[in-house]
Parts: sequence; structure tokens; C-alpha cells
Amino acid sequence: MKNKFNDLTGKEWLPFQKSFTHFTTFGDLYQENISFFTKASIDPIPVALFWGSSSKEILFQTLCDKQNILYNEGECDFIYIDLTDETLTLETLQQMNSWINMKVCQITEFSKRLNHRKFISVLINNIIIDQYYYPISWEISNRLSQHFTRKDEKIICRKKNQEPFINLYFRKDEDSALNTAISSSDLWDSMRELTTFSSIRSHQNWFILKPKPRKKDEILHPAKYPEDLVSLYLNTFSKKDDNVFDPMSGTGTTQVESLKLGRNAYGVELSSIFHSIAENRCAQVSSKEHIWNIFHGDARNWEKGNFPIFDYIITSPPYWDMLNMQGAENQALRKKKGLQTNYSNDSNDLGNIDNYASFLKDLIVLYISILGNLKDGGYFTIVVKNIKKKGKIYPFAFDLVSGLNSRLILEHVAYWCQDDLRLAPYGFGNTWVSNTFHHYCLTFRKEI
Repeated sequence: MKNKFNDLTGKEWLPFQKSFTHFTTFGDLYQENISFFTKASIDPIPVALFWGSSSKEILFQTLCDKQNILYNEGECDFIYIDLTDETLTLETLQQMNSWINMKVCQITEFSKRLNHRKFISVLINNIIIDQYYYPISWEISNRLSQHFTRKDEKIICRKKNQEPFINLYFRKDEDSALNTAISSSDLWDSMRELTTFSSIRSHQNWFILKPKPRKKDEILHPAKYPEDLVSLYLNTFSKKDDNVFDPMSGTGTTQVESLKLGRNAYGVELSSIFHSIAENRCAQVSSKEHIWNIFHGDARNWEKGNFPIFDYIITSPPYWDMLNMQGAENQALRKKKGLQTNYSNDSNDLGNIDNYASFLKDLIVLYISILGNLKDGGYFTIVVKNIKKKGKIYPFAFDLVSGLNSRLILEHVAYWCQDDLRLAPYGFGNTWVSNTFHHYCLTFRKEI
């Protein structure tokens, strides 16, 4: 296939498509983006543009020269914006809404020189000031998506005690300014005054986990999250003898790991098949010292399980109705093996709701209903991905935070990165589409 997008070979194209990478230097990061989003071999020669500190602009221009890309000459074919040097203080944050609006206006004005169907890359990071967590990259993404088509994101992993950089990608095209309804609400306006999270400051900001091979009964579940992930979070956000709850238990991973670590384990599971597997797994690891109970039914009727007060909740919801999408490679493979490709065919299953807004609303209502049983000061972790569907990005993680911020305080965000999945050459030769190999681990705290 002829590569009309850039000058990279297929082998060079693939590594850039992974939705996370390890940060080395800004020079390497800029160079990778210039190489991917411009094609030096065409006539006229592409033009790139940069917005950031003066020293970084010099670096970016030097890299353009080395790659035979023109810099800052008339209309351009790629814009790279680096906001990581912005100086933010608590005083600035008091006017954060105005600050974000100002940046979005500056970026949109700066991008008027961008040619049609060309890309903008914004490098930014969520910030921590005096132990306060501010997800400003998400709000920048939400607001820019009202002016450009939101295409993708890439997590730039730094040292594990440092907040990762986020590379946000947008395209100026015929669909720009048509996507304002995709994000459910304004994230920043829903943020309340935050409190400190000193007890979890040492928790990793990103990590790579390679799930253990699944046993015969566990592989029946199409989207099981790994035991190592659950134990990592249990060790940070709960203690021995705590009551741990998962409203969508699947094959019982949360409960099994809770019991192994000396916690009481509770949950709800709609599917009779997965409920039976979960109960069998818990029975194999349970002891007389700790209690477990998995209620068979709809998570929206969780209270029928007659549960105690929860110390900690950890869960991973359906990623909308993505398991019902036809043609996905993994789905086709499971179907060939005779394995179930979705959670269930039950009409009450949230994973079978085909309207995103309805799905999101029902899920948020469910989570809020559970909060009455979470102790004051208790933590609630949700493992989730943003969703790509039919060429659009649905910011599922961001929308969950928006929907829950009126009742919970977002205290920590970590990125679970998967490094054991095979890369697929999506969009090769035509456009940028990443392989989404990262999940958000959102941890909230219930106010005391």
C-alpha cells in the first residue's frame, strides 16, 4: 500500500501507533511527531509550526530543518503545541476556567494557518500543586473538541513518581465543530474544591501489567481485568479485614484477590454463568476468617444483596456496547473458538445499551446509588478507557469524572499500560489512528 501520509515504512509506522510511550527527551518526542505528521518527499514541501517556550521553539525548528520540513512559512501542515512549561500556581488555579478558555482561544487562533485535514498536537499534563490534583488536560481536550475533530491521545510516561505528559491529537477537517455533543458536560465547572491526598501520593502514576494466563473458566469472560491490577489497588486503598465491593463482578477477580489479601469480599453479577464461576473461585480461596457474598442480579438492584458498609469499591464497567461491535479481531477470534463475545444478551445489561448518553447516565446513577453504602472517607476506583467508535472519540473516562464530581473527589489518576498486545497498522498510509493500549484508573474519595 502506498503511504500518502508520511515517509515512514510500515515497520516505522507501527511503534508510533501505540497509545503510550516512554519519555526520553523533548527532542525525540518532537522528532517522532514531525516524522509522523509530515511528508518531506512531496512538493511543495510541508510546513510545520510550533508554540511553546522560545528554547523549545528553536529545538523544534532545528529538527524541522534536519528533516527537510519548512518552519513557520505561511499556511502549515502540522502544528505542535507544548504547554508543559506553563507556570501554574494556586492563585492561577482560582481563575482556572478563564485560563483554560484563554488557552483554547489562543490555540484556535494560532491554528487558523493550518491546512484542511491536517493535525494539531497538544502536549500537556494534569498537574499537582500542594497535593491538589487538577485534570486540566482533559478539559483542554473537551473544549478544543468543540473547534477541531478529536482524533486520539497518547500517554508519555515519565518517571513513575511524575505525572505523565498527555499528547492530545486533533484534526482540522469537515467534521470540526460538529462534535460538541460527544462530551457530556463541562469538566472544570463541575470540579469542587479539592482536598489533599497525601495518603496515596506514593501510588504509581503509570504502570505496565502483563495479565497472567487465564484459566479455562475465566477465559469465558470477554473482558476480565487482571488480578495484579486489583491487588495493586487493594494494597494501597484498603487494609486487612476491610469490606471490598465490586458492583460488576464478572468472574470474581475483585473478590478472589480481596480474600487472598485478607479482606471481606462482596459483589453483584448479572450473568448466571459468570456468577457461578465467581462463586466457585471464591469458595476455593475463602477461609473462615473472612466473609464473601456475590449477589446474582442487576447491579442497579445491588441493595437486595443485603451488604454491609463498604470500605473500598473497585470496579471496571462495560466500555459501552463495544463488545457488540462486529468485525473486531479479538471478537472474531473468540467467536471462532465458540466463546462468548459479550457480557450477556440480557436487556438489563448496561453493556447492551446502544445510546452513549443513556449508557453513561445509567452508569453514573448506579455509581451514585452505591455511595450510600461507602464509608465516609472511603475510596472508589474505576478502571476505564476512552472509547473509539465509528471514527469518533467518546471521552468515557472524562465524562465519568464529570458525572461523579458532584458527589466524589477525584484524588488520583493512574495509567495502566499494556505492552503485550499486538500492534495493528490502523490507517496506514492515510491517517493517524492509535492502538489504544492504556486504561485510566480513576480513584475517588467520599468526603468525610
